[in-house]
Amino acid sequence: MNLFGVSSVELVILLVVVVLTIGPKGLAQALRGFRQAVGFVRSWSARLREEAQRESVDVGLDGLDLSRLDLRQYDPREIVRQAVREEMEAWTAQSAPGSAPATPDPGPRSGHKPQTAP
Repeated sequence: MNLFGVSSVELVILLVVVVLTIGPKGLAQALRGFRQAVGFVRSWSARLREEAQRESVDVGLDGLDLSRLDLRQYDPREIVRQAVREEMEAWTAQSAPGSAPATPDPGPRSGHKPQTAP
């Protein structure tokens, strides 16, 4: 087990060192302080959830069902590909109106000599 880059053996050693340095009275106070901190975080989290719920009702999002939302359709790579494709189609349509889009010339082939005018 690796917690915050500290292995389980290192964590046990740290806890033993803390217990030895703090002592029994200090350990009891530290545990009380830890319990209070956890209680504060829980109450803060509950208040935050209540505020978010109240604001969603105020805005009108209380009946919004997000379970069917598929975020894969918002892939940035696909959005860029689609935008480039649209721009290229618009550019080819603008450069040659009324004709089919021109395909690029592949250039001279190996072993093929260009013909010269007589």
